[in-house]
Amino acid sequence: MAQNTATNVITYVGVPLAVLGVLPTLSTTIKSIITARAIQHSLFANGVHDALTRSSLLSGIIEIEVPRKSITPLERNEKGYWDMNEHRSSLRGGSWTTFYWKEMVIGVKSYRVQYHDELVQPQAEIGFEALIAFLLDRGAVPNVSGFADLRSSGLWTPAGTKLLLSPCTSDAVLMVARSDDSDGILSLSLAWEESWDKRWDERLPPYWVRVRPSRSRKRKRTSGAQDGKSSGDVAGKVKEIKDKEENEASESTSVVSEPCPSPVRLRIVATGVDQAYHEDFQKSPVHLHHFRHPTSDHASMSPTCLWFNAAITALGAPLGGLWSFIIPNHISTFSHRESIPCGVLVLLGLLSDAEAPSWRSPTDENEEEELFDKHQRFVKSAREMTKELRMPPEQAREARMARMQEEAERMQRDRLKAQLKQERRAENEMRDALASPRIGVQIVGEAARKWLIKSEEMDEEYGATFRDVVEATLYDMVKEQELAHTVAEMLERWRNWTENGGMTKSNFEDVKKELKIFCLAACMLALIRETNTHPAGSVVSDLQECLRMWRKVRLG
Repeated sequence: MAQNTATNVITYVGVPLAVLGVLPTLSTTIKSIITARAIQHSLFANGVHDALTRSSLLSGIIEIEVPRKSITPLERNEKGYWDMNEHRSSLRGGSWTTFYWKEMVIGVKSYRVQYHDELVQPQAEIGFEALIAFLLDRGAVPNVSGFADLRSSGLWTPAGTKLLLSPCTSDAVLMVARSDDSDGILSLSLAWEESWDKRWDERLPPYWVRVRPSRSRKRKRTSGAQDGKSSGDVAGKVKEIKDKEENEASESTSVVSEPCPSPVRLRIVATGVDQAYHEDFQKSPVHLHHFRHPTSDHASMSPTCLWFNAAITALGAPLGGLWSFIIPNHISTFSHRESIPCGVLVLLGLLSDAEAPSWRSPTDENEEEELFDKHQRFVKSAREMTKELRMPPEQAREARMARMQEEAERMQRDRLKAQLKQERRAENEMRDALASPRIGVQIVGEAARKWLIKSEEMDEEYGATFRDVVEATLYDMVKEQELAHTVAEMLERWRNWTENGGMTKSNFEDVKKELKIFCLAACMLALIRETNTHPAGSVVSDLQECLRMWRKVRLG
């Protein structure tokens, strides 16, 4: 009876307790299997086909090994560069799969998870500069405050800080991400929508700038030219006469318009100009040996190379983009200094007295006294002539000769006196001009731009802003090596006299002889200053510093 009772206890009590004891293990095992299958399905659905998964049935822990990849943008002419990935990943850390890349496995990242919603994808490693260049090429816009924060805070920059913005909205394209998977490297995340794509391969990529001529070049030919016919060709002579009648002129020359020259594309890197070619069908190269430099050392650059690269960077940077060449500090400082006396601009004909501050000193000339002296001399001469009429002929002749000789000598003295007075006035005017208040390069550049238009050195239609004048000037500097040297030399002399006490009379004479070159140089310097004060100027500086600090980043 006791044995049956013990058996019943084991049967009705022990077995249920044993079953209850293994239920958690069974539940964990089933849950582990379901989670593992869900993770595998999620990995496959998000394009992660090369991951390895291992599950512990008793602990419920799923171990996942996912390859970490290094990515680089495709070549601009490769298929897929402008497309979006049709099989992008929605996993956390997989935002880099938005686009197509060149991929290479560089390691394996292991994760231990219990639930499928904990699944993440390793961030990809990419060159920061290559990433920024690719996104800017697609139309992203740098965020001024974002790069300023990144430059100052580094890895402590708050997650969510926007570095690049959409070209259409203020939505983030590239932002700082959480540093969970960064391993001490800057962690970023990416977002892009297909509707934001507004660019194509004909648009200029980062580091490139386009310069166009200001107007169509013209050439002259004599109206007597027979265009391949002999001078005795009757038909040619008849045509010449008809052309003259139609033009209603008997001019000796006629102007023939040539096709507008092809714009030039230039690639600017840290050392200056790297590549250049014409935007024609042949894309013929442009030889720019006078703009090339083997290193980025500004101190050893020739003035021609330095000023051209500074000006072309100032031309392209405000348009948005990526720039490797850094405008030297001494040029930036020079562009902000007030270096030209206002009186000098008046003497050069760039400003009127009404447009400039008061600078002439009062003169002590007494014009009324001079007029009185002239009147007295006139009255005296009239009296002597009256006396001569009463004299005998021989005596009158002698008196007249004496009077005329005296008048000639007096006229010579007056002429010398007037010449000395004019020279003294010019010297005083020059002294006052050189000592007059100095004005900033923006005013000088605006006066120079107006002078170029007024003197027909620049078409008014194409010389509306500093940018237009500088673009045309840079184009001419590309084509004419002598012009490039002359403009750079003028800027160097300008900087030297600014840093060494100010403008002198010899400096004034040099500028007066080369007034057109000075005006072109003034517009270039004004654009450099304008770029330095433009918000794009600061973001270029911050961006360059961030790229220097972070060569590689984690994107995901």
